[in-house]
Amino acid sequence: METRIHGRGPVLVLVPGLGCDDRLWLPVGERLAGEFRVVYPSVWGRGSLARAADELAGVLDHIEASHAFVVGLSMGGYITFELLRRRPDRIAAAALVDTTAFGDTPERRVKRDQVLDLIRRGGFEQVLETFAASVLAPYHRDGPLRDLVVEMGRAVGPEAFAADVAAIRDRGSYEDVVEQTDLPLLFAAGEDDPLTPPEVAERMSRLARQARQAVIPRAGHLSPLENPEATARVLQEFFGRGEWP
Repeated sequence: METRIHGRGPVLVLVPGLGCDDRLWLPVGERLAGEFRVVYPSVWGRGSLARAADELAGVLDHIEASHAFVVGLSMGGYITFELLRRRPDRIAAAALVDTTAFGDTPERRVKRDQVLDLIRRGGFEQVLETFAASVLAPYHRDGPLRDLVVEMGRAVGPEAFAADVAAIRDRGSYEDVVEQTDLPLLFAAGEDDPLTPPEVAERMSRLARQARQAVIPRAGHLSPLENPEATARVLQEFFGRGEWP
């Protein structure tokens, strides 16, 4: 797994969402690199969330990090849940941002199948346009952030994007992971997240044994891009408390 690392200090892994590469987290990582050793793993295109989690554990082995702070956004949240399920010994604390522990509804699964069909028929550019409009808050849907979301999707490519959509569709629920973990968890969501709004973060926090919750203002489903300053502040306040192994 290709990995970019920047900064010094406790290891902080920033796991991107569907159709996103390192650029999703760079505005946040740059703000935190003075306090943390920030890791940007290339998790896309694995076709299996469990495989991505296992490879991520391998990255921690490679950089000799006995414990890490892990942050996952959307699909990155699902990979983080998988890591919590499979290798909780490698995590000191985790933040789940703009994501959900709850499985897809039948209607949502149908929509994912429609996306896969459109990609197979050569409609990847149409998928990216729709995707950019669906993840950003309304006030960010026209302009540079929309262009960046489309550019990241093109960089990921149709094959990897489709493999990830299929993996997300088939993931099931992570409610058991939330309920059973003894680790500190942060659930955060953009104030105007159209896909996993703050109410979803609140529902997850009620399931957890040790939970904090945060709402990131002026942000949709891609909080690190839409409000990097507030997102970095929320993560710094959670992970920078100095109470970890």
